[in-house]
Amino acid sequence: MVYIDKAKLQALFKWYMQEVGESLISVLVVGQDGLVVEILTRDPENVDEKKFVGAFSALVELILKKITQDFDIGTFGAGTFDTDKFRFIFCESGSDHVLVSILHPNAFVDDIFPYTYLAADKVARIIDGELPVSPVMPKIKRQTEVEKIKHKMEYYQKAPLSSNYVYKLSLIGDGGVGKTSMVQRYVHGIFKADYKATIGTFISKKECQFDELKTSVRFMIWDLAGQSQFQRLWPDYLTDSRAGIIVFDIIDRESFENVKKWYDIITEVAFPNILLILVGNKVDLGNSREITTEEGMELAKELGIYYMETSAKTSENIDDVFEWIALQIINMNIEEVKDTILDKQIEEGNKFKISSPQLKILSQFFTKQLDYCIGKSDAKEIIKYLDILKRIQKNKL
Repeated sequence: MVYIDKAKLQALFKWYMQEVGESLISVLVVGQDGLVVEILTRDPENVDEKKFVGAFSALVELILKKITQDFDIGTFGAGTFDTDKFRFIFCESGSDHVLVSILHPNAFVDDIFPYTYLAADKVARIIDGELPVSPVMPKIKRQTEVEKIKHKMEYYQKAPLSSNYVYKLSLIGDGGVGKTSMVQRYVHGIFKADYKATIGTFISKKECQFDELKTSVRFMIWDLAGQSQFQRLWPDYLTDSRAGIIVFDIIDRESFENVKKWYDIITEVAFPNILLILVGNKVDLGNSREITTEEGMELAKELGIYYMETSAKTSENIDDVFEWIALQIINMNIEEVKDTILDKQIEEGNKFKISSPQLKILSQFFTKQLDYCIGKSDAKEIIKYLDILKRIQKNKL
């Protein structure tokens, strides 16, 4: 008899209900044999759960049989079923269980599916019991075109000043390229050769500390399922990503050829100027390599992003990938703060008119002075003036 942490399932169900809202009446986990493992009903005082489950079991007996059959051939993913009183979402949760969401008949399932897949993945991991699983469900934004434009405007008008940053980092790429293995190696320091396929997305947290800089970057890592059946969920999960790792398998040519597709998907919905890195994983299988290092570097150059190769199995370069991203994030924030300060200096200084030829002469003059600087302090002062001139040129002041 496998132990199942039902208290954690209940905590997860409560978070799931909170994020989905009033349209979710009840949520339960059903075994492959059709028996209910755990259930949570929003209003248990007015709903008799035993009668409710009995009616449910009778109602969907045929569906449960279909689920059982589909389990046997490994094709079941998710589906919906409607009656005059309820709307059901069935989502595979590991190899032996199904997460069932019972909704009001007018519920809009497209908004609920991203949460359902995330909950199903967490249920599978709770039942598996091998790794710690947080029951917390994050808010998943579904942005309209107007909201996207507003979001970009707000981004460009702000400059963060905090020394500690929290960034949403998304791992994307075809299924089976090793994204989950990379995350588990980085977050927990472990590697398993038989990870279960991710359902929708799996979220982890990790802080990257830089003692010498007296700062840190806290990552919220979203590991996205790469299988095609989750395609409609990718934009919802990738929204607000501040950094991304595009992963391909060096022994799988198709995963490499799909990199541009993943690049287009994430740049469409993520933050402006998202920080990206291309990673060729599984270098421990170098004897079977189909994609050369030169090919990977060439593609990264074409996309205008950095390239690294890793092995989640041996841990080669795994920490380096995440640390590189963290350092770029710190540097980007420093640049944003510096630009804000320079803008303020320009605004508060004496206002004057300067022509483009005059601006060019000044820039050439200060650049030439760098050749005659003796100490670092002199060079630092000259660079400050050059930065101000760049800001003047950029803002056409």
